Amino acid sequence: MGNIKLISGKGRNAKPRSGGRSHSGALTTRAPAATVTPDANATRKTPATAQSGAAKTTASNGAKSTPKTVAKPKRKRRVGLIVTLIILVVILGGAGTLVFMLGRYVNDLDTVFPNVWADGIKLSGLTLEEATRTLIEAGYEGNPSEISATITFPNGDSFCVTGDEAGFSLDASVAATAAYEYGRGGTLREEMISFVNAYLNRTDLRDLSSMDFNTQIVQDRAAEYTKKFNESLIDDFFDMTSDSITVVKGTGVHPADEAAVYNLAISTLTRALEEKAHLTEAYVPEQAEVVDVDLDLLYNTIHVDAINSVYDRETFGATESRPGISFNMAAAQAMLDRAGIGDRVVIPLIAIEPEINPDDILEMLFRDVLAERSTRIAGTNNRLHNITLASSFIDGFMMNPGDVFSFNGVVGRRTADAGFREANAYSGGRIIQEIGGGICQVSSTIYDTVLHADLEVVERRPHGMTVGYIPLGSDATVDWGSIDFKFRNNTDYPVRLEVEIDGRGLAVRLIGTKLDDTYIEISFVRVSTTPIQEIMVEDPSVPQGHTVVDNPGSTGQIVDVFKSVFDGDHNLLSRTLVGRDNYRVSNRIILIPIPLETTPTPDPSPSPGQPTDPSPSPGQPTDPSPSPGQPTDPSPSPDPSPSPGQPTDPSPSPDPSPSPGQPTDPSPTPDPSPSPGQPTDPSPDPPPDPPSEPARQDPDD
Repeated sequence: MGNIKLISGKGRNAKPRSGGRSHSGALTTRAPAATVTPDANATRKTPATAQSGAAKTTASNGAKSTPKTVAKPKRKRRVGLIVTLIILVVILGGAGTLVFMLGRYVNDLDTVFPNVWADGIKLSGLTLEEATRTLIEAGYEGNPSEISATITFPNGDSFCVTGDEAGFSLDASVAATAAYEYGRGGTLREEMISFVNAYLNRTDLRDLSSMDFNTQIVQDRAAEYTKKFNESLIDDFFDMTSDSITVVKGTGVHPADEAAVYNLAISTLTRALEEKAHLTEAYVPEQAEVVDVDLDLLYNTIHVDAINSVYDRETFGATESRPGISFNMAAAQAMLDRAGIGDRVVIPLIAIEPEINPDDILEMLFRDVLAERSTRIAGTNNRLHNITLASSFIDGFMMNPGDVFSFNGVVGRRTADAGFREANAYSGGRIIQEIGGGICQVSSTIYDTVLHADLEVVERRPHGMTVGYIPLGSDATVDWGSIDFKFRNNTDYPVRLEVEIDGRGLAVRLIGTKLDDTYIEISFVRVSTTPIQEIMVEDPSVPQGHTVVDNPGSTGQIVDVFKSVFDGDHNLLSRTLVGRDNYRVSNRIILIPIPLETTPTPDPSPSPGQPTDPSPSPGQPTDPSPSPGQPTDPSPSPDPSPSPGQPTDPSPSPDPSPSPGQPTDPSPTPDPSPSPGQPTDPSPDPPPDPPSEPARQDPDD
């Protein structure tokens, strides 16, 4: 039963009709087809007299308004003449041609037939448009707030249903159409006869428009007040204690009948709508309904079911339980049968204990750890501070069944005013300093826990590049205003989210109610790997002899993530694909100094006495080919001793200095210590934007 607004009949310009009537018979919510009253001396009230009649039913101070009386259009003389001719034709049998012509006139008539009234409003001689306007001006559609029905009971109780509550509606255009179509639709002769009949006799059309309204509110009010009235009878004729009820055989009551009360309320509402008034009717139980001791009435009044304790979504606790009360019908009837007239019969009451008490509910709530995961916090103290602050907003968050957790909604925007600090983050594949950097480790650890608890993931996006604090495929990036992490409590019990920081450790637990012994493992399979490339970039800010790691780089990975469900005996029950994550490659960027410019050294002049021309002297053989008979052993002769001033070490000379932009050592060197102001964490969290999207401006990694 919905909320009930009780409105007293007093002060609403209404008084009870004299006498009480018992109404029976079900009424429909839609009025039947138009009711026709073809009577020249009909007692149906005109709008003026109808208002007068309504005043007799309502309070003496009268209704608030009186429907307007519409001016009667003057009937044209030729219409009267034609009608007279039609009457003569009908009486005399008429000639065929004249009958046809007159019938044709009636058929082509574009106004309501003569002497036709609609719910007390005259519409004869009006076009369809004029008839609609006349009904509206006469208040046909009315104001539902000025319509009500009040039902009173013999003990003084009453209930009221207003037109607004019932949702009354009357349509003037529908009523005008029904009046216009009256007498039409047959043959020419049939329409002509209907026209003559309407001319000779007043025709009242009623219930032209459907009177749809909400019968449920009427049903609820009737049931509530019928029960209340009957309970008052019990109070008057029965003596009830905490453990028994005493009745006197031979005494009787007049219980109210719910169906009769309902029908009376419906009929009163219908008349109130027709009369545009506040009406009151008195319900009086039929004398034939007097019973001696009605055990059914007594049982329905006394019996109360026990109320079990249930989970309270507002308090995350349990509602109070309540015992019920009843009695044994068969045993009570046997006691009455044995008693004599005037004997007092004491019927014992039976307490009904609830099946579920608050302790039963509380024992089920938050009793199990659905899943628990942990990660290690690396990086600066600012990063640790941000992770700790975000965790404090989330720790203890409670979720009813069906509730959705939103990371951004709970943590809020990451700003300095909110207490967040600058820490390493990725944006567009590069390390930057951002307010709130590092908190993606919190969202990722929660996501990993949600996977292991088998809760429903609503929204999640992996980082653009891999992170080192959690397995591949188990991370979740966030970004205020664009990327959120959400999950739903899809269990039948509440869930509590706990986040704990212990030194450099981050632990997440989901506490709820587990109904089986299954557990979940999450794994991933590499689909492909893209290696890092090392790129040297000259930078004037790097001092000579030093290098700076501008971007440590990240290997590209594509992985498939799987969820495996095991029973308590470690048997695999199922293995399903969670999804595929794509982490893009980020190359290693090393900043090097710009090489210094050097002046080329000229070739030295030869020392005195040193030959300046390496060509052979005269008489020296110019062909090294052996003479005839000389051995042709190709093995080289020993190197001659160097001449004075020639180098004495034939080993290769050192490698020349590298050209500008070339590294001084082609082999990889260990990462040097960062220069002052350089980030101290070489492995910050990756950016949350996927490879195909532009770099976001507010990373929270």
